Amino acid sequence: MKFAILGDLHGCISNLRRIQRKLKECQVIFITGDITGTISYPLVVKSILRSRRISRDRYTELVYTRYLNKFTKFQIKTAKRIFRILERLDKPIFFTHGNSETEEVRKFFNNYASKKTNLFYVGNSIEVFDDLTIVGYGFCSPADYRTPLQTPGEKELDNIETDLARLEKQFNNLQDKKKKLVIGLFHEPPRDTNLDYIPETSTHEGSVLIRKHIMKIPYKFIFTGHIHESQNVDHLNSAISINPGALVNRNFAIINLENSKVSFKKIRIPLSVKGLVYRTRIVFK
Repeated sequence: MKFAILGDLHGCISNLRRIQRKLKECQVIFITGDITGTISYPLVVKSILRSRRISRDRYTELVYTRYLNKFTKFQIKTAKRIFRILERLDKPIFFTHGNSETEEVRKFFNNYASKKTNLFYVGNSIEVFDDLTIVGYGFCSPADYRTPLQTPGEKELDNIETDLARLEKQFNNLQDKKKKLVIGLFHEPPRDTNLDYIPETSTHEGSVLIRKHIMKIPYKFIFTGHIHESQNVDHLNSAISINPGALVNRNFAIINLENSKVSFKKIRIPLSVKGLVYRTRIVFK
C-alpha cells in the first residue's frame, strides 16, 4: 500500500494535474492544508495601487481585512476546481486546512466533504476509516517570521493547547484504537525537527505544542506542511514524520507502507511565477 502526501497547494491546479498518474498509483491521499489559492492577481494589483509599493505583508493584511469577501470567493473557487480533480481519482482523501484559509472556507470544506464519499475534512477532529485513525489539526501558532495572527488559521497558544487536549481526550475514548494505524495530519510541523527548518533564516519555525501533543498519541505516521522549505523526513516518538514540501513549489511525497520507504518527488517543469513568489517568500517581504 502507498500513501501520497501533498502540502501547500495554494491553488496550483496545474501542478496537481501533472501528478494525477502518480496519485492513481496510491491507495490513500493526505493533504496537509493551504489548499486554496492565496495569490489573486487582481487583488495584488489593488494592493500595489493602494499601498504604492510591492509588499507581501501589506497584501496579506489587505486580503484578510478590506478585500476579505472577494478573497474568500477566490479561495472557494479554487477549492472547487481542486476538489473536482481529486474526486475523479476515486481514492479516500483526507485533508486539513492551513493558516491561509478563512473561516468561511473552512465551513465550505466541511460542508463539501460531508456530501462526498471519498473526501474527509479533519480540520480539528478525528476520522476513523477502515483500519485508519486520522487525527487532524490545521491551525497554527502565531508566526514569528512575519506579523503574528495576520492569517485566519493562526490561533493564540492557549487556544491551541485547549484544542489539542480535547483531541487527546477524544482519541483516548476511542474503541479498538490499538488495532488501527494512527496518523497525525497537521498543517504546522513540530518544533526542532527536520520538518520545520528554514535555511534562509537558519531557524526552526514549528510548533512546540504540536511536538508535545505527538508525544501523547501512539502515531505511526505524522504528515505536516506549512514550512515550504523543509521537504524532509524525521522520527519523533517512534512516528515517521514527513513534510512533503509545497506542491506550489512542485514538491510532494509518497510512502510505501510495506517497507516504510519515503520517496520525495519533484515535478520537472520550468518554474512558474506563482512558484517563484512562494520560493522567495522569506527573502521578499
